[in-house]
Amino acid sequence: MGIPRTLNVELEAVTPLWIGGADARTELRAPSVRGCLRYWFRALAGGLLGGALKDVFEAESAVFGNTSRASSVAVRMFGSPQTSPSVAGDPEQLPGLHYMFWSVLQQKRDAIVPGERFAMRLQLRPFPFDAVDVAGRRVEMADSFELASASLWLLLRLGGVGARARRGAGGIRAVAEPESWPAGLPPLASRAATPAELAAELGAGLQRLRQVAGWEARPPAEPAAFDVLHERVCELYLLDKTFLSWWEAVNWAGETFRAFRIEHKLDASSIAELLTMGRLSARTIQRAVLGLPLTFFFKSIFADLTGRGVDSREARRKASATVAPVRGLGRSSPLFFRIVPLKGTPATYGLLMGVFRSRLLPDHEMTVKPGDYSMRPARVDMPADFSLIDRWFDHVRGQGAALCQVALR
Repeated sequence: MGIPRTLNVELEAVTPLWIGGADARTELRAPSVRGCLRYWFRALAGGLLGGALKDVFEAESAVFGNTSRASSVAVRMFGSPQTSPSVAGDPEQLPGLHYMFWSVLQQKRDAIVPGERFAMRLQLRPFPFDAVDVAGRRVEMADSFELASASLWLLLRLGGVGARARRGAGGIRAVAEPESWPAGLPPLASRAATPAELAAELGAGLQRLRQVAGWEARPPAEPAAFDVLHERVCELYLLDKTFLSWWEAVNWAGETFRAFRIEHKLDASSIAELLTMGRLSARTIQRAVLGLPLTFFFKSIFADLTGRGVDSREARRKASATVAPVRGLGRSSPLFFRIVPLKGTPATYGLLMGVFRSRLLPDHEMTVKPGDYSMRPARVDMPADFSLIDRWFDHVRGQGAALCQVALR
């Protein structure tokens, strides 16, 4: 076999990157990026193979390997970008940004600073791999490289890396079109100057990726257990509004999202009923569709308890509750936000929002766990649909900002 095919990409952080290993130390980690590439490949393949788990697994294994087969494509990261714990500004001036990044800011973790540059390399292994037949398509090594590159396009254009990536963090972009970029794929670096242009560019790019992937598209028969890029179960929108900085874009999204969630008071009143009266009349907690676990804390209950002489730590427990899956630790939000840089002078930024309507939980049940362990947890159903997320997009339109939908056909 000849010299391995290699793709070197110069990357730039668009929003803070909280990326690292188990010790929470911030560092460029190839396994983290590889995991994101796998996710986006699965979404692409799932939208073509009807969400069939067996076919998608075989396709993913042909490109990125599995427990019995190594990946034919290696991922490498290079560079020493600057990191800092101070990337979020003043919480009083940017309350929406702090709302979106709250969990990592509480931990005071370092983040790779927006504007920092580093490099990534995709490279075919220097030894042969057997071709794999998947749903009528034969995946050779050269195909694996092209499909891994397609996954990179999706990661840079739609996704993010690291903590809070679904809330606007972890955005990265290609600084320029890399040499050796596969000719059949859409451009890696964006050329759009407006949200409408970017919506059209993304739609055309997604159409091209489906053609390159080579499988005859089959719509998903039912909500898949994973996120799928198909018009029946996925929607992507560009806010028809631009911002002069990434933090202004995140702050707008966070303030608007927080106001929307506060409007939905029924969940909070149901949880308060459980904490104060020991019973829960609600059959579900609608806000769970925005991601789990979901924590509630009631200042009014806390103030009442401390006013009656209850110790503050005990009062805090009695005023708190967490909604979580019956099995497992959590469920990532089907709704995601991404900050996208646009071409032009001065530089401007847009806001991409999307929803994946995949299966919410395998057993459709959640547990409401009071912070007071002497109280019994209550079982509730997972929301039956995504109507709350639909209302979110209506809420955005109600702010006087139009939405440009990305075509997924």
